[in-house]
Formats: sequence, C-alpha cells, structure tokens
Amino acid sequence: MAALEPRIIGTGWHLPNKIRLNSDPVFSWLKKHDPDWEKMFDGYEKRHVLSDQEDLIDIMVPAAQKALKSSGKKASDIDILIGCGSISTYFQPNVLSEVHQKLGLPARTWVIPVGDDYSNFASSLLIANALIKSNHAKNILICIGGNWTRNVDYHTPQSISAADGAGAALVSMSAHKSYWYVVDQCTVTDSSYYGSMFTDGVPLKAKLPIQGYNTVYSPHFFQITPEGQKGFGAFGEITALTAVTQLLKKNKLTGSDISFMPHQTSAILIDYWVKNLVPAQVLSTIKEIANVTVATEAINLAWFEEKNRIEKDSLVMLALGPDMHANAMLLRRD
Repeated sequence: MAALEPRIIGTGWHLPNKIRLNSDPVFSWLKKHDPDWEKMFDGYEKRHVLSDQEDLIDIMVPAAQKALKSSGKKASDIDILIGCGSISTYFQPNVLSEVHQKLGLPARTWVIPVGDDYSNFASSLLIANALIKSNHAKNILICIGGNWTRNVDYHTPQSISAADGAGAALVSMSAHKSYWYVVDQCTVTDSSYYGSMFTDGVPLKAKLPIQGYNTVYSPHFFQITPEGQKGFGAFGEITALTAVTQLLKKNKLTGSDISFMPHQTSAILIDYWVKNLVPAQVLSTIKEIANVTVATEAINLAWFEEKNRIEKDSLVMLALGPDMHANAMLLRRD
C-alpha cells in the first residue's frame, strides 16, 4: 500500500476556443520590421486566445470545475483556494476571488493568490503540501489562469509566444498510488536581473493636465530590456537547467529516470535543456498551446494526465520567472 501523502487527486484544464496561428495578421508588423523576431522566441504553431467577450474568469472556472469533478469533491469540501489569475482585472484583489464566487465556495474558504510568476503552480503545490501535512487544511483547490495575449505589445518578439488558458488541481490526503505528490524542489535565483523583464505601462507626459494629472500611462504590457535579452540566454538556458540537475543529483536520479515538463517560453530553451538533460520523456504542448506563462505547468499536468501520457513515475517540472528565477519540482507516484 502506498504512503498516505497530500496528493493531486484531480486535475482540470480549459482553453479558449479561438485559435491564433503564426500567419495571423496581428504579427504582420513585427515580421515586417524586425528581422530577428524569431531569434529568442520559437516553436509555436497555435495559440488559444480569449475573445473580446471573454476574460480570465471564463477559463479559470471551467478548469476548476473539471478538477473538482475528477477528484470527486464538491465546492463545499474546499478549505483553501490558492493560485493566480494573471493579468488580473484589477491590480488587487486578484480575480481568484471571483473564482471563489463563481464556484460557490464556502465563506470559510480562504482565497490565497500566489504571484511568483511563472512558478505559480509549483509554489502552490508546495504550500498545499505543507498546509495539509500540518493539518491546517484537508482539501486545497489550485487554480491558475493566464491571459497574456492581452499583456504583450505586438511590436515586440515576445508577443509571438503569448497564449491564454487555465489549469487546476485538487490536493488532498490520499494513499492512492497513481496520484502525484511533492517530493522535493530546487530553485536558483539571480536577482541581479531584477527589472530587466517586467510588466508596466509607459509613462506619457500630458501637455495639458488630464483630470488633474500631468502624467498618464499606456496600457501595461510585458517588456524585455537589453539586459533581459542577455539573461534570456545566460540564465534561461544554462543557469535554469542547474535547478533540474541539482534536484536530480540530490534525489539520486538521472534524466533517464524522469518525465520532463519544461517551461514553454521558447523551443530554443527547451531544445537546449533536453539536449543536456536527456530525459526519458519530454512533456510539452508548445506547438499546440504555445506559452501560457503562469498556467503552463498546471495545464500540462492536467492535459497529459487526461490523455494518460506520462510514462515515468518521477516527474520534473521546470518553470522560469522574469525576476530571474528557475524552479524545478519533483513529483512522484508510487
């Protein structure tokens, strides 16, 4: 019999119906004016995109409902709702509170947004694991959604990768041997790059005050400075992979022992990681759904679980963050 552990007993994912291909006119300006537009970001064929009438709530709620259904739990069973909606309707509170409302979760259910982009899923799993082990909660629902097609400037190369979607997981104590549980994690951080990748608006000086303000701002969008471009290669390729290699060494594993679920910023990074790690299996949806930033790992775990495609009983997820940090998390099933 398997050990009693906080395990992922149910998962769910949801993508918008609208699909944007590489030939979409939204990319025309970039392709015409930037000859190096594929230099950093590559590997995508399709992106699911929210329509004008949709927002994060329309994809996060179905993903969460699917996780509830697959776990056999009801809304009334949930003690904590943890995760992230990015970019949320408001700077605060996070749209996760609206997910609480739409799901009909109990008043006692605490909503805890986790904003450590883009390792939000791994950190949510780690927190859920600790809370359940310490008997502070019995059932924790994780829900993460991204709408980053609205958080990029389509005059910048990073816009090529952006996609929308949501993933969810339900964590509860279980001894079921087919359910995943957290074993270990390793994070590497180089905060000297802080400010080289960020989301913000561009300040615009008004010749005449607008409602009393001399400075107004453009819509916010994800920006990468020249230093961030440097970090994309130096940190994103080489340093990020050390989070995985250190994790494997600590747990006496090699690439051949694991299924590997990489972050999907670019096929350029994935190809480097796979070449140097040589995992038994690579679990990526970069061609099908591109880069869903905060929600990538949550979606992919649910996606491959549903299709029964995960071959190894040790699974390593790798996520990158623009601050810059890289997190590798080891999950296992018995």
